[in-house]
Amino acid sequence: MKGSSVLKKLWLLSSLLALPLLAEGELENYLSQEKNRIFDYQEEANRLESSVLRKSWISPIMLQYDETITTQSLLGDVTDRTFSVGIDQPIFKSGGIYYAVKFADAQEGATAAQIQQQRRALISQAIGVLFDLKKNRLQQKQMRLKIRNDEIDIRRKREQYDAGVIDSSFLNQAILQRNRDQTSLLVLQLAEKNLRNAFSLLSDRNPDVLRLPKLKLISERSYRERNLELEAQRRLVESSDYNSKMTWSKYLPTFSLNARYFNTDHDGYFIGTNLNRNDYYRYGFRISMPLSVNAPQDIEAGRVRYLQQAVQLLDNRRKVRSEYRLVLDTISIIDKKIALARSDEKLYRSLLASTKEQAQAGQKIQLDVETMRNSMNMAKLDAQIYQVERQSQLLKLYSKIHE
Repeated sequence: MKGSSVLKKLWLLSSLLALPLLAEGELENYLSQEKNRIFDYQEEANRLESSVLRKSWISPIMLQYDETITTQSLLGDVTDRTFSVGIDQPIFKSGGIYYAVKFADAQEGATAAQIQQQRRALISQAIGVLFDLKKNRLQQKQMRLKIRNDEIDIRRKREQYDAGVIDSSFLNQAILQRNRDQTSLLVLQLAEKNLRNAFSLLSDRNPDVLRLPKLKLISERSYRERNLELEAQRRLVESSDYNSKMTWSKYLPTFSLNARYFNTDHDGYFIGTNLNRNDYYRYGFRISMPLSVNAPQDIEAGRVRYLQQAVQLLDNRRKVRSEYRLVLDTISIIDKKIALARSDEKLYRSLLASTKEQAQAGQKIQLDVETMRNSMNMAKLDAQIYQVERQSQLLKLYSKIHE
C-alpha cells in the first residue's frame, strides 16, 4: 500500500508538468526538406492572401484610355482621345469595413493554426515511426533471446527423450515453439523494412542517428490551451462572427466618395471649328442602401453559420478532454506493465544468482544459468518496450499542440 501511495504521488506530480517537446526548428529536422518547404510555402501564401483580404475594402484606382476616329465629317476624319483616372471608394459601410479587417485577421489565424496542425501531425508521424523502429529492434533482440532459450529447451528435451524419460511429443512441441519464434523474428524483420520505407517517405534523414525526444506528461489544462485544433476552431468562430456582422452591414447605408480626372484631345474640324485640348475633373459622393427581399434570410443564414461553428467548438472541447483522458488511462495501464516487468526482472535476477551458486556447487549446469540470464534480459527488454509504448501514447498529445 505504501508503494502504491508513492506511485500515485509521482503520477500526480508528473501530471502537473508541461514541458516542451523540442524547439520548432528541431522538430523540422525530422521531415524532409521538400515537405518543410511545402509547409513554408503554405504559410507564406496564407500571409499574402490574408493581406489581400484585409485590404479588399479599398477600391482600385481605374485607369482608362479611349481613342475614337469619326469619318462622318466632310472636312476630314476627327480623332477623339480621352485619358481618365478615377476612384469610387466607400469610406463608411455601417461597420462593414472594420468587420472585414477583423474577419481577415481571424481567417488568417485559423488557416495558420490548421497549417501548423498539419505540419505537427506529419512531424509526429515521423517520430512515431522512429518509436516503432526502436520498439521493433527491442522485440527482435528479445525474440533472439527467446529462440536461444528454445534451443536450450530442445537440447534438454532431446537428452530426456534419448534417455527414455519423455516421449516424442514433448520434443516436438519444443521444436514447434522454436519454429514459431523464428517465424515471428522474420515477421519483425519484415516489419522493420516497412517502417524504414515509411520513414523514408517522410524524411531524408538517417533514422539510426536521429535523436528521439524524451516526452513528459503535460497537464490537461495545458493540453487544452495549446491544442491546435481548438485554436483553429476558436479562430473559425471569430471569423464566422465577423462574417455574420459583415452580412448585415451590407444591407445598411454606405457612404462613398468618387472622383475622376479626364484629359481629352480632339484632332480635326467640325464645321470649321478647331477643337483644342481639354482637361477637367468630376467628383462627388454617394449614399446607398440596398433593399433586398432576401436580406432577412441572408442575415439569418450568417447567424446560423456562426452558431454552428460555436457549437462545433464545444464539441471539439469535449473530444479533446476525452482524448486526454484516454491517453491518461492507457499510460496508467502501461505503467502497471512496466512495474510488473521490473518485478519479473528482479525475480529473475535473484533466480540467476541462486542458479549460479548451484552451478558452482555442481547442482545446476551452465545451460541453466544461460536460460535464467536470457529470461532476466527478456523481462528487462519488456520494460523497455513498454517505455517506448508509453512515449508513443504521449506523442498523441504532443502531435496536437503548439510549443
